[in-house]
Amino acid sequence: MLAFSAYLLWGAFPLYFNLLAAADPLEIIAHRIFWSFLFCLAGVLLWREWGHLPEILTKPRPFWGLAAAGLLVSVNWVIYVWGVLNDHIVDAALGYFINPLFTVALAVLVLK
Repeated sequence: MLAFSAYLLWGAFPLYFNLLAAADPLEIIAHRIFWSFLFCLAGVLLWREWGHLPEILTKPRPFWGLAAAGLLVSVNWVIYVWGVLNDHIVDAALGYFINPLFTVALAVLVLK
């Protein structure tokens, strides 16, 4: 049921983003980043999972790894939202279909 709900929500995203067509894709993603940060921070505080925060903030490797991952996810979402807002929904969907295949192939080649 959770997987079905996730796929249903994912399929409805283009309809939602079309309602936001008056906004710039960067503005939409900026809101997504801001509100995601607030909700994640609330979750960390609510479940008292802040034990890893000093390690992440003081050690360069985890900090920059997470910063790079955040940047890549942000770029991915900006491209997706731009595609949806510019009537490239099928192209964006194909990109999301091919992306995991490409990631697994890259991992097999690079990480063996």
